Amino acid sequence: MDEHLEKENKAIKGTVLIMDDDEDVCLLVDYALRYAGFNVESAPDGPAAIDLYRNRLEMGQPYIAVILDLNIPGKIGGKEVIGSLHELNPEIIAFVSSGYPDDPCMVNFKDYGFSGAIPKPIMYEDILDSFMHVIEKRGTEL
Repeated sequence: MDEHLEKENKAIKGTVLIMDDDEDVCLLVDYALRYAGFNVESAPDGPAAIDLYRNRLEMGQPYIAVILDLNIPGKIGGKEVIGSLHELNPEIIAFVSSGYPDDPCMVNFKDYGFSGAIPKPIMYEDILDSFMHVIEKRGTEL
């Protein structure tokens, strides 16, 4: 974490998992959420995200939320991963992210088990607004 972020946010509010195959998206989300006081871990695909999530639960250090890319070419994406994560934690806070805003999963995200949707291209302010709104609405202690 860079020094500016450390000074800005002394108290860590939790850790967020992002699953995305685009490194630039991961970096932007990482920066935005770290600035808001969260730790961030990333996974390049569904199996890695499920393993990380399971391991954190077993250690007693669950993620405060996850952000899942809807489509990962050649691998399982967010729509498939969310089912496995719900089996591990029915109270999961999960966001779907996609460059296809008209996809039914983005439009009707609650029907697919998500708490919110974050359209791509991801804008710094949009991720913070969407993320913080859902976190606060769910009454998660920060």
